[in-house]
Amino acid sequence: MLLGNGSFGSGLSLLDIFGGILKIKSSKVELLHLSIATLLITAVGLSLNGYRYVSWQFLAIFISAFLVHELAHKFLAQAYGSWAEFRAQTYGLLVTAISALPIMPFKFIAPGAVMIGLSDKNKFGRVALIGPLTNLVMGFGFLFLTYYYNSFSPYFAVGSSFNGWIAMFNLMPFGGLDGQKIFDWNKLVWIAVMSAAMGLFIIAYL
Repeated sequence: MLLGNGSFGSGLSLLDIFGGILKIKSSKVELLHLSIATLLITAVGLSLNGYRYVSWQFLAIFISAFLVHELAHKFLAQAYGSWAEFRAQTYGLLVTAISALPIMPFKFIAPGAVMIGLSDKNKFGRVALIGPLTNLVMGFGFLFLTYYYNSFSPYFAVGSSFNGWIAMFNLMPFGGLDGQKIFDWNKLVWIAVMSAAMGLFIIAYL
């Protein structure tokens, strides 16, 4: 998820973006907040089987869906020259912690968001888009792998459907989610990525 603001402006070349990625900055506060969020997400993953056993393959896929999403927001925003850091939020941490209880039938993962300071609406829209887009790339990648690595296909199938769900949830166009920012920026892009997320989520269960 992404929090910030945005107005129209200029673009950025791929060379500028890759150059910016090489200058990624973080802080002890961000690392602490990411660590707390990751621990809670790990607990949610373990709660899916009632904490009865640990599947490191599953946990790696489960946690990566969150981390890659948030870091994608951060990397692109910083490549655009903006300050960008992940911050845990009290309400989000509480909801995620409750979801870690095995008795909870529905799981919600929203421990925090990447805070940015962009004022350019086009850049802001792209930064909002990159999070769900990474989940779609990962999800379709896992879906592709299910057909070539049978021994790991259950993990890849879960990775595909879970990334589809994360993308679909974040693309909802309200509540300050990425989807609201993308919808305000470019409705055709929102329709395209939401359709892809829904398709991935459905196909992964077939």
